[in-house]
Amino acid sequence: MKVVWLASYPKSGNTWVRFLLHHYLFGEPGNSLELNRRIPDLHRPAGRIDTSAERLLVKTHFPLSDSLPYLAMTDRAIHIQRHPKDVLLSGMNYTRLESGRPPDAAAYARAFIESGGDPSWIKMGFGTWASHAESWRTTERFPVHTVHYEALRADTARELRSILGFLDEPLDEGRVARAVELSGFERMQTIERKEKTRGADSLFRGGRESLERGALFMNKGATGQSLAPIDPALDTEFDAAFAETLARFA
Repeated sequence: MKVVWLASYPKSGNTWVRFLLHHYLFGEPGNSLELNRRIPDLHRPAGRIDTSAERLLVKTHFPLSDSLPYLAMTDRAIHIQRHPKDVLLSGMNYTRLESGRPPDAAAYARAFIESGGDPSWIKMGFGTWASHAESWRTTERFPVHTVHYEALRADTARELRSILGFLDEPLDEGRVARAVELSGFERMQTIERKEKTRGADSLFRGGRESLERGALFMNKGATGQSLAPIDPALDTEFDAAFAETLARFA
């Protein structure tokens, strides 16, 4: 079996890319768990990952290292990169989703800035934003195609075509258009709301209670955001801390 990694730091668009690829390669999933079976999440597998397929797309938030599972089976990787400031703000929403209460926004932001990423993600083995990006962007072990989240938002069809070319998939413009349509944020939010309202098993974190709090896993998907609404000083602090990293991996 050949593994193709869909690698990203958390809250960088990995689930969105999985929806796009599922719609193009396999058609519309009946539910989110069907997507998770076809393109499994290494951190939330639908049972044991089936290694009998000729090729398998697998999501991971781990950095590339010798301890990565299935490394010997790896054929290539797609690295999904999102600006760390937007990752920070999306992570704050995710914390609210998981805990049921909003975090202290300024404290969360400063902890992210000082640690180089969400401290809880670092403890989970995902590393800092910079170390994660470096591990995937600089490797010579196998081919890596980087997808910038901002470009994906600006022209989803163009970026999907680029991904398909990297995967050596034949291009069908009708299927590209359909995949983009079915993977829009409003449609994904509809699926999330439906599954949580029914109390169904779902790949989307948070249950029915998260809907009542107005928190969604598939949030705004915004880009180019500012930390100034939290504290006017935070943008300056963030930019200073991440300047060198962003200069390398912009």
